[in-house]
Amino acid sequence: MKFFNFLLRHKALVLLTVIIIIAVIVLLQNSDFVNVKILFWQFSAQKVIFIIGAMILGYIIGKLVEVTVRSK
Repeated sequence: MKFFNFLLRHKALVLLTVIIIIAVIVLLQNSDFVNVKILFWQFSAQKVIFIIGAMILGYIIGKLVEVTVRSK
């Protein structure tokens, strides 16, 4: 019973844990290499790097939007 009370009190922590587990599973399944071409620049890297970069960029954009909305 204490475990369920903990889950009910800490919903955000449980949700964050589930999201992290899903993200780790996705990252582990995408370890192959991809070629990227941007104008005259070309390089090869693992998908994991691009996925982590997209996650970080999304977090930064979300925080910027949050700060902008709060300042109004």
